[in-house]
Amino acid sequence: MIKHIIFDFDGTIADSKDSAVKLLNELAEKHKYQKINKEKLEYLRTLSFVDRCKAINLPLYKIPMLKLELTKDYRKIINNFGLIEGIGNIIVQLKEADYGISIISSNSVDNINLFLNNHNIKMFDNIFSSNNLFGKDKTLSNFLNKYALKKNEVIYIGDEYRDVVACKKTGIKIIAVAWGYDSRELLLKAVPDFFAQKPLDIIGIIESLKNK
Repeated sequence: MIKHIIFDFDGTIADSKDSAVKLLNELAEKHKYQKINKEKLEYLRTLSFVDRCKAINLPLYKIPMLKLELTKDYRKIINNFGLIEGIGNIIVQLKEADYGISIISSNSVDNINLFLNNHNIKMFDNIFSSNNLFGKDKTLSNFLNKYALKKNEVIYIGDEYRDVVACKKTGIKIIAVAWGYDSRELLLKAVPDFFAQKPLDIIGIIESLKNK
């Protein structure tokens, strides 16, 4: 039986994709990788994170430094970010149904809190940052241990291939969502437990797990 629901942030709650691309393009010359236009973006959404970096000639060793710069610059434009349409109501419904709800994201806790305050969202029990882009499974495992939760009591909601991989490593179920950074085709290749085409689908999926 599901007791706690964990959300990813960027692309799942925050409509930040266009702004993230803009920030990446502003740093492209400095870090010597290709800028991303609209057509390129749709292609990149079909690739894994590693293949995405290769496609724009971004060396993986530069990712930690780039992530630090993006996190810092992100804070300057976060007031421009919208809430994914319909997701706010889903969060409220889940909280009113007495589920625990948290966020685990590779973004910073400060950035996430600023966004949530801007949108008057105050329902989350916990917010955690997974500093390693490929280490979310460790953060998820630590979360389970810290709050004495069993794997079958937690479900994750995320929009990226690597979210699905992290959940499979941890042994918790995941709802992959269609409205985020990665394409439907890429997400389905990772074989998520569930797939939400729209935010309202989340409620139906979680209701179906009530007595399991």
